[in-house]
Amino acid sequence: MSGARKLHRALAWTAAVAAVVWAASGAFHPLITAIGPKPVAFQPPVAQFEAGAFPAPARLLAQAGIAEARQLRYLAVDGRAALQVQPVSSGERLYLDAASGQPLADADRQRAIALARHYSGRADAAVAETRLVEQFERDYPWINRLLPVWAVRFAGDDAITVYVDTGGDRLGTLSDAGKRRWQGLFQTLHTLNFIELPYLRVIAISLLVGTLGLTAAFGARLLLGRGGRQPARRWHRRLAWIAVLPALLFPATGLFKLWVGQIPGTPLPVPPTLATSTLTALPFTAADGAIREAVAVPLIGGAPVWRVVAPRGEALNLWLSEADGSAIAGDDEALARRIASGALGSPPAAPLTLVTAFDRDYGFANKRLPVWRAVAADGSGWYVETRSGVVAAKVGGPDGALDQAQALVFNLLHKGHVLDPLGVTPNQRNVVMSALAATVVLVALFGIALRRRATRHRETV
Repeated sequence: MSGARKLHRALAWTAAVAAVVWAASGAFHPLITAIGPKPVAFQPPVAQFEAGAFPAPARLLAQAGIAEARQLRYLAVDGRAALQVQPVSSGERLYLDAASGQPLADADRQRAIALARHYSGRADAAVAETRLVEQFERDYPWINRLLPVWAVRFAGDDAITVYVDTGGDRLGTLSDAGKRRWQGLFQTLHTLNFIELPYLRVIAISLLVGTLGLTAAFGARLLLGRGGRQPARRWHRRLAWIAVLPALLFPATGLFKLWVGQIPGTPLPVPPTLATSTLTALPFTAADGAIREAVAVPLIGGAPVWRVVAPRGEALNLWLSEADGSAIAGDDEALARRIASGALGSPPAAPLTLVTAFDRDYGFANKRLPVWRAVAADGSGWYVETRSGVVAAKVGGPDGALDQAQALVFNLLHKGHVLDPLGVTPNQRNVVMSALAATVVLVALFGIALRRRATRHRETV
């Protein structure tokens, strides 16, 4: 018996466990999104208020006893102007009447419910539970990015839960009982999240998945030899021709992502808090008419800038002003340049690019659109959102090249985006990848059947 055959058989049982635990869970993971609830809307609801000669923000906030804030935004609440405030010490946002400064009771929770109805289409469903989520958890993992969010669960057998960000009126994600059950099973089997020691978890996954990859490599060598006569052996061999490539690529790309993920990265710069006493003027006047929103955008190393958006026929009118109300000559790109300059510590090395759709470098997981891409002197791309002042992502550069490489490899080969140029839809791609992973499981099961038959034969001899 050849060395490759001996090693292939010696690793068979461990590889079979890996195939059932890891490949099988990977096979149904793309289907979780397909069978889960879908939003009926993809854009925030549109609302506006009439501008007025309201007191300056600093006065309203001093009256409310708020000296610092993470976010300030003028918006419409029941058709009237309100100042939304995210305090430094709390994830729940406060709302002050823009004219009187009086707090609006329970406004953040009610806004979350309205957003949940908007995105889910559950206009008349009873609300079973609302809770503020300030840390990532099992049902709302890190991949969703946005925090804090409200979890709004509607009554009904499906127990649909909608996670919404009231600070940006964004949808975090939708979940129902079925999706939570399958997602929990995936996290248990595929990521071994029940192992709380990070490096022990990495070692366990590496041993399990690495054994599957090695077994596939030795099996690939055997495919070049003669086949067997037994039906089970013939099917094992036939399916192996299909499964050999995914059985090699899935473990390799998964482990590449896992190992690179253990390398500490440079944290993205966080916008500073807003000193409310500096906001001494309104960013709009009573003559400006209807306003969609006015956001105080915090800047690293500089005073905040107001970004005001108002309807103008079919388009939108956007203008900027300093904290003291003085106008800024420039548009959204000028604000993006200010944000990027503060984050980079110097002006961007090239003109900024507006990004309005997710792509290979700036994927769906980043959540925020539109963003502006700024290029730093080291060639790295920084994606900044003018609506919030947040640096949404950093891609490439000397300290990000490895992470960029793993993201590219993982998306192309592990998630199947290499098929995109062929015109396949996301659902078609998911079906193909699930089928390939399922083939790996079938090959492993046929292999175990052969091992058990060989064991019984030896015992009877």
